[in-house]
Amino acid sequence: MTEFSQGPVLWQAIAALFIFAVAYVCILIEKWDRMYTALGGALLMVILGIVPLKKALTSYANWPILLFLVSLFIVSSLFQKTGIISYFVSAMVRKFRMRALTLIICLSLVGAIISALLDSMLAVIVIVPFVIMASRKMRLMPAPFLISLLLSVHIGGAATIMGNIMSRMLGASGHLSSGDMFMKLAPLICLLLAVVYLIIWMIYRKRLIAAETYMRGLLSINPSSYLAKDQVYLIGSSMITGLTIVGLVIHGLLGWSPAYIAAGGAVALLGMNYKDIVTLVKTKDYESIWHNLKETQGLFFLGLFIMVGGITYAGIAGFIANRGLELSQGSIPFLSILLLWLTSFGAAMMDNVPFLAAMLPVVDHMEQLLEVSSKPIWWSLVVGTAIGSGVTLLSSTASLYAASFTYQDKVQLKQSEYVLVAAPICLVLLVISTFYFKLFLF
Repeated sequence: MTEFSQGPVLWQAIAALFIFAVAYVCILIEKWDRMYTALGGALLMVILGIVPLKKALTSYANWPILLFLVSLFIVSSLFQKTGIISYFVSAMVRKFRMRALTLIICLSLVGAIISALLDSMLAVIVIVPFVIMASRKMRLMPAPFLISLLLSVHIGGAATIMGNIMSRMLGASGHLSSGDMFMKLAPLICLLLAVVYLIIWMIYRKRLIAAETYMRGLLSINPSSYLAKDQVYLIGSSMITGLTIVGLVIHGLLGWSPAYIAAGGAVALLGMNYKDIVTLVKTKDYESIWHNLKETQGLFFLGLFIMVGGITYAGIAGFIANRGLELSQGSIPFLSILLLWLTSFGAAMMDNVPFLAAMLPVVDHMEQLLEVSSKPIWWSLVVGTAIGSGVTLLSSTASLYAASFTYQDKVQLKQSEYVLVAAPICLVLLVISTFYFKLFLF
């Protein structure tokens, strides 16, 4: 079996699979910090000789991707401090005096756009508190608001390489360009969002009628209260973030690396926040510095990439890729649709980030063995992961955050309540995506 002949012996290949599986389970149950879990698994693979240290740090710890992910996290986090998104959402509600169902659709669309242009987590962080507050003021159940929002955030993030973490990982890997991805997938994303809102309307239309007195309470919110008081920071950060987004969209025309564009935006925004950085250094608040470093997720991805590299070096990724090609007999359409469904179910049952990280070397190996254009395979990963991420509240970090926020606010969106509605919707979206792939992408 040539797949297992490049480096480690068979027991090391089995050990690599075991270590990754155990780490995966630990990440899912969240008993320990996911960063320490990933770094521990990576360190264990290096100690056991499953992957050489030099190869782990040069070939598998993909530094451009890490720079891209960390930089975009910094950009989205610092832009959030401007309060512009919260201002826009509340101003939109006041101006158009929206009814409940209209409000759900508009907030969900804003979430999808934010996820596509900035970050899915940012969309959840900014909009979920507003959604909970709005549903309370209108004395309505928060479930339709949150279900529609989370599905929109995951689907919207698949439209661009700047969106959710999965799209960033695929975009930074060099397999997809921003323009090509948007042109091919944007029509499908718009169609899927329309279907989500139609189904939400069919399910909840009779239960989303708020009394006029409750609506007046919602309309009394002052949008200006959300904006940052420092006008220089407000304008400067908005311009930097806007230029970063434009640069990422046209990076192919510019001939610049997306990682360096994102890093430039992050450095500029950090410069706008130099006072906070100086304060941290002067006070020697090492705990806050370490917390901020962890929040970027850079160390988590470093450990995760090395673990996935161990599986790749052991030949497991190649083995799976070869079996997949044998099953599909080299047919790109069949393989793409197969991956679309497998990725959706995999992302639904597991945390989508480590799942996609494990899939990347498998699909990469498939692409090396194929002799024709294999872009539909990568599009399958993007769309499949986006749909699968919305099935449960455990499928993504963004959904977990939204769920934890509802518990803190004593709203408590239950897993069973969410899955009962979201899972059938995602199945419909998967069927629609299958037909879209067959009709337009081959």
